[in-house]
Amino acid sequence: MNLASRALGLASLAFVALLWNGCSSNSTGSTTQPQATDPSQLDAPPSGQGVQLKTDLFGVPAGTEVQACYFFKVADLLKEGGMDPTKPLELHRVQMVIRNGSHHTSLAVQVGTNGTGQCFVSSNWSDWPLLANTQEQGDIDWSYPDGVANEIMPDETLMLQTHYVNAATQQTAAGLGQASIDLWGMDAAQVKYQMGTVFATNQAIRICEHNPTPTFGAGCQFKSNQPVTIVGANGHFHSRGKEFDMYTWDGTSTTTPPASDRFYKSVDWASPPMLHSPDLSVPVAAGGGFWWTCSYQWQDPSELTGGQDTCSTLNAVDAKKYMTPAAQQDCCYTFGGQVDLNEHCNAFVYYYPKQDDVNCF
Repeated sequence: MNLASRALGLASLAFVALLWNGCSSNSTGSTTQPQATDPSQLDAPPSGQGVQLKTDLFGVPAGTEVQACYFFKVADLLKEGGMDPTKPLELHRVQMVIRNGSHHTSLAVQVGTNGTGQCFVSSNWSDWPLLANTQEQGDIDWSYPDGVANEIMPDETLMLQTHYVNAATQQTAAGLGQASIDLWGMDAAQVKYQMGTVFATNQAIRICEHNPTPTFGAGCQFKSNQPVTIVGANGHFHSRGKEFDMYTWDGTSTTTPPASDRFYKSVDWASPPMLHSPDLSVPVAAGGGFWWTCSYQWQDPSELTGGQDTCSTLNAVDAKKYMTPAAQQDCCYTFGGQVDLNEHCNAFVYYYPKQDDVNCF
């Protein structure tokens, strides 16, 4: 299967930024509108309430994956909307609409690369603070709890990454991809807490022919003397994934917490639930965090891809990426971005108040 990764320059972006005039309300000040299901039909926020980021309509030919990355300079968005380019946008509401077939779409603050970089490399995301994410059929419209905002600074660059798959395990409707995101602001004077986000990956995963049903676990600790509240959660893996769970965690134990501490469960790898407030509000004690587990069922790659890929293909990936000796190769799916050949075990968590020290291991 072919995989294409595109990084699109700032000048080629389609975007709309609209003036936000500092509403006195704690909310966006908008009236409720029906959620669009086509990104080309998502209305931008009314003048004075937010900005819109929209990609072009791009092709995803059969048998391929396409990951496209778009970069938006926040100061340019502010200037385009007539806003003060020296002041931040206090993000309080997110709308995301994507064409059917997207493997995932994520929005992050890109740090230190000036609008360029390898957005397909998962390890880079540990340095890029997450703003929003959704998956295959995961259009969302989420207003944060009262007084909570995610501050976007004018000197930052936003990266919109959208990944479409039109191959064996997922298909892209009409072979076309597109994403649209509205970011709604709130009055800075009404902000009580900053939103924190965690994008955590467990890369020590191997789903092998002779160990076909493994479960892997990892944890992230909020290293703080104050409690936090988790208000958003989403899990992500590929087609070998059977169950994804998240739990509140004491920050020190090394085993999976009891079922009574579980706050997230997904058994649908292609369209995992995106839980968020007001339906999700999970307190975490000071010094605690969250634990997540990924359970898998190995699949014969030749059956999965109709003979296009075999165990030899997986062993070659294992040898090249991890330098695994031939005697230890076992037709293993390892961590990586290609949906048919690799696996993921990724947790997305949104919480407040934001903490400067979050340790994942």
